[in-house]
Amino acid sequence: MPCLHTESLPSLQTESRYGVASSRRGSQGSRSKSGKKRKSGEKSTRVERNEIEKEQCAITSAAWFFTPLWVPGAKTQRLGFRMGKESEKVKAWLDDYSDSARSYFSRSSRNWMNGCAERAQAAQTLITEPRSKTTVLGRRRVSHPMSGPSRALVHPVTMQRPQSCLSVHQTDHPESLDQGGGHFPRSLQPIHFTFSPCRSRSRCSSFLGSPRPAGQCRRGESCAFMMQLFSGLIGALQDKNLHLQVLQHLCEVTEAQRVSLSMTTVDKTGGKCLGPVLQSDADSVHSNAQTKWNKSIMEYVVRTGRPLTVKDAHEDPRFQVELYEGEEDRPTSVLSVPVLNHKKEVIGVVLAVNKTRTCASSFFSEQDEKVLSSHMMLFGLILENHQLCESSEQENKRNQVLLELAQLVSHDYPSVDAMLGELAAVILPITKAQFCTVFISDDSSTRLFSRMVRIEYEEIECSVHCSSRDCDTDDVSYIYAMHVQNSMETLNIVNRPISMVSPIRSLIGAPLRGKQSSNVIGVCQLVNKRMAIAESEAFSRADEHLLEDFAVYCALGLQKFNTQQTADKTRVRLAVTKEVLSYQISASQEEINELEEAAIPSADTLSLLDFGFSDFDMSQNAMTQAVVRMFLDLNLPQEFKIDYKALCQWVLSVQKCYRSNVVYHNWSHALRTAQCMFAMLQTKELKSNLSSLEVLALMIASLSHDLDHRGVNNSYIQRSNQPLAQLYGQSSLEHHHYDMCLLILNNPGSQILSSLSVNEYMACLQMIEKNILATDLAIFFEKRTKFFKLAENNSCLWKDEGHRELLRSMLMTASDICAITKPWPVQKRIAELVATEFYAQGDREKRELNIQPIDVMDRENASRLPQMQVDYIDGICSPLYEALAFICESCSPLKEGCSKNRKHWQEMVDDRKEDNIKEQEN
Repeated sequence: MPCLHTESLPSLQTESRYGVASSRRGSQGSRSKSGKKRKSGEKSTRVERNEIEKEQCAITSAAWFFTPLWVPGAKTQRLGFRMGKESEKVKAWLDDYSDSARSYFSRSSRNWMNGCAERAQAAQTLITEPRSKTTVLGRRRVSHPMSGPSRALVHPVTMQRPQSCLSVHQTDHPESLDQGGGHFPRSLQPIHFTFSPCRSRSRCSSFLGSPRPAGQCRRGESCAFMMQLFSGLIGALQDKNLHLQVLQHLCEVTEAQRVSLSMTTVDKTGGKCLGPVLQSDADSVHSNAQTKWNKSIMEYVVRTGRPLTVKDAHEDPRFQVELYEGEEDRPTSVLSVPVLNHKKEVIGVVLAVNKTRTCASSFFSEQDEKVLSSHMMLFGLILENHQLCESSEQENKRNQVLLELAQLVSHDYPSVDAMLGELAAVILPITKAQFCTVFISDDSSTRLFSRMVRIEYEEIECSVHCSSRDCDTDDVSYIYAMHVQNSMETLNIVNRPISMVSPIRSLIGAPLRGKQSSNVIGVCQLVNKRMAIAESEAFSRADEHLLEDFAVYCALGLQKFNTQQTADKTRVRLAVTKEVLSYQISASQEEINELEEAAIPSADTLSLLDFGFSDFDMSQNAMTQAVVRMFLDLNLPQEFKIDYKALCQWVLSVQKCYRSNVVYHNWSHALRTAQCMFAMLQTKELKSNLSSLEVLALMIASLSHDLDHRGVNNSYIQRSNQPLAQLYGQSSLEHHHYDMCLLILNNPGSQILSSLSVNEYMACLQMIEKNILATDLAIFFEKRTKFFKLAENNSCLWKDEGHRELLRSMLMTASDICAITKPWPVQKRIAELVATEFYAQGDREKRELNIQPIDVMDRENASRLPQMQVDYIDGICSPLYEALAFICESCSPLKEGCSKNRKHWQEMVDDRKEDNIKEQEN
């Protein structure tokens, strides 16, 4: 490593200002005495080395680094030793036992780097690599004399502490040196530590920011340019012109006409290959297309991992050198050196071509090879860290791009072009592509792609221009898009010949995958990378990864846009359907006028206060008039300012929404349910404790609780997988009844809740929904246990909202099943209607679902109807009416009616049993 730090050796006398050391230790005489004490003095070299290492070194504070830059003519006077006899002995000992000295200094420097910051601040000199008697490449040095500038020459201004990336483990063992015996560090781990540099005697005094150094570095001394580059490593990692500066410096160091650099990359197969070539002379730097001869030489160096010197490339049979028209361009002498990382892996190659005309020698010497190799050791470390820094920056940019794309995808866009333009504007500046093209597939189109969107980015204006058109099947980009569509893999086209038909030089394409990975819904492409000096016109692997990420978000954006369009269309269709349905459920103007002008009979005339009410003898007009009367007697139009005409239209609309082909769950059932609720609300207990808003919600819910009933229960709807089951899930029918209720309430002309305040309106709708859902017997079974306990313990609190809600639910169920409380003739007729509807569902289950229906719906069990009615009363009806009568005594007629009907059904059961006994006796 060039120009590295050390401390000067202190004097052997104790009065030295740099450290206290014994003159006896570390001297040749001391070593001789130690040898005499071992009696024979003829021990092997290994024993002497171990003995010497056990003694304390004469230098108490030294941190030695060995540099690969050295001078054949270096003199020992530069070592910084005190002149004298003892100094001569020390130098002789160091020459004889260079391995031991190196081992000691390695251990000493490691300890210094790990924990002694004070020693770093007290660093006093820099030394260069010791002089060697042989070359670095493949031959071991015999001796290692130290040389370096004196600490006394250092100006205080230069006492700084730049950052470095050397590993403390690199000087841990002598084996970390290169195989050839040189002082190349084997492992340069990127661990930062600080050290104090010293001003070198080299004439190379340029700074990192300079385009070229001020002078050539002496081959035997530290390179000031590389040292400044190394000491300012943090700034160098962020310098985009790092390669350019080093190439110009290498031109001057090797006195070459031009120097080329190529970094190794990994192809798709995982093998190493050369990247773009960067070429420099002493004046300028530019990118250069690889020729066959320099490519073959560089590939040879990458493959072998060793330097190569060729005196005449034309005469070397290993390489095929192209002939040049100009004689000055003809490559004669060639020197190529690999660039190694800390793992001794080749990460690049440098090629120097031809000595300058002013140079005394016409070809590169071994000395040039050693100097260039020594530069490459530190340059490899810097490049490796530079690549790590670039990778980190790329990953940071990629994360920012992904975050921005995710945010953009979540937005709503008026068109696909606007969405793709926003997304492409994120990656076009980063990938430096001229434009982006997105091909969109459409199932409705007969062609592979329905259309293409081209997005161009104006770098100066920072704006995006989108254009959409039909696909041209003769276009080259369309052909590449078809290839990506069929292969479903990323495609990278490099160095495509430019023609008049298509200006495409480079292109990468990636598929847009749908919900299933095998479904490709389009292809996105980046076309023509904008080049700059030291950059390739081909898209890199990082660009490929970024485009693949972009393709993911494009696919998500397209799917989201299509889903949004589908939802908008569905919303529009729903609005149209509601409009048609509103017209169909609305009564005619004649019917509305007739009901509005009719004289409404009193409640007594219509028997609305009687729990034994029956509608069998009532006309349709009388039934609608009965509903209007119930609302009038409850004072609801006056209380909530309900328009009378709106009330009449609402009643007629509700009547129209009940299906006439349904045997039991029809308009008559709705009227009986509403009448039972009206009769209960007129009792003194409920009339005095329920609010007007609760009464309004109960009356609307009781009349609307079976709107659009289909004559089947929830079980059949779920098993037959009808749309209602898919839409609502549990309590499908009850949810549908509530939605129909809302539809009528919001239908123009039927808005009887329009005068309510916002809070009253929301509270009323919530109560209506809960009341209608309470008619599902599954929900009734969940709630009745708590209600029975309140009735049994007489703990029902009218001020408790939970108790009031529970009571409203029980009132809805009591009204819904009130047919069981009617006089016997009415109850028997209604039971037959219920059985008829149940048997019809059982027949459909056998025919359509191929299942056996439950007993109550099996027509073959018709003779068991009385027993099933008894079970129905005992299991559901009687417990409910008994609890309700305990809380509200005025509702006792319901319990009594239920009890009477049970007796009748039980008599029928008993008669059936007697008939069976007689038949068996006969």
